[in-house]
Amino acid sequence: MSNIRWGTDLVTFYDPAYWGLPADIAYVDWEAEFAHDPRRFFNRMLDEVAEVGLEAIELGPSPGGWVNVLRAYGDAEGVAAALASRGLSLSSSIALGGWLTDILEAPDADAAAAAQRTADEDMARHAALVKSLGCDTIVTGTPPRGGFPDTIGVEASRAAFDGPIDEQLMKRSAEHFNRMGELVGREGVRLAIHTDAYSLCSRTDDVDQFMSLTDPETVLLCVDAGHVALDGGDPVEILRRHADRAPVLHWKDCTGTLAPHSLTGPYMIRHDTMLTYFKILGGGVVDWTAWTNALRDTDWHGWGIAEIDMSPDPRGEIRASLEYFRKELAHIHR
Repeated sequence: MSNIRWGTDLVTFYDPAYWGLPADIAYVDWEAEFAHDPRRFFNRMLDEVAEVGLEAIELGPSPGGWVNVLRAYGDAEGVAAALASRGLSLSSSIALGGWLTDILEAPDADAAAAAQRTADEDMARHAALVKSLGCDTIVTGTPPRGGFPDTIGVEASRAAFDGPIDEQLMKRSAEHFNRMGELVGREGVRLAIHTDAYSLCSRTDDVDQFMSLTDPETVLLCVDAGHVALDGGDPVEILRRHADRAPVLHWKDCTGTLAPHSLTGPYMIRHDTMLTYFKILGGGVVDWTAWTNALRDTDWHGWGIAEIDMSPDPRGEIRASLEYFRKELAHIHR
């Protein structure tokens, strides 16, 4: 049996042009187009994931996430049948980290309590679904280290991103993760923190601290090599230190560091800039040989997610990453 089982996050298929939509369509309009007939989109994505020889999917952020997959196939049994008919499993499922931001930034205690109730209800439903599909991991994120102005041309504070994270923010965030981890743990599910660039859990020392503050049974880690590298970090070192808490790894490359204060404008404009840095395996600065050596040295086994956000050629780029692994890395650990 292989140590690494391969899947992809459905975000790989989110390039609107791939679906015959305008390349510059607003994201909200792309979501609406998807929601109009989610089954059509999911059927094609699942077909193509199976076609390239992967074992699993990771449900993505909206629109290809857990809410719309239920709408596409009616209920959990319908989702299970759609996966099984293609020989696919569910490796993991994304829950964007906005749930924690909504709680932490609520204007008063009542609003915070309401945000927490909403987050708890959503996460409980999410956990029940993934567990029914034979999956035990929800991947989610932490808030950014600092604030990003929504005005184009107005830079973020360098100090907010370059200085140490506020201790109280770190502790409060960890407490919420422990609470949410306990909640999903009732379903036999764990949270895995995605190492979003510029977040509370992206840089090596911050990851160390967050892991030390959270329950190792219910709060795990999803190391995304591309995101860590984009933020100037060392994904290999994070992996060496925390491989035992990383059931899912995101395998994507990155061309180099992008300073957070240089990102300006609304979220999707900043996001589009970040995407230009992400590449398939071997296309950037990540030391994949050292990464795979770390997996071997820690006897790691789990899900490898070969993803490239909003790829213009999902099948081609997934195949290229897998071929790079087979040629350059599989002899080390597979």
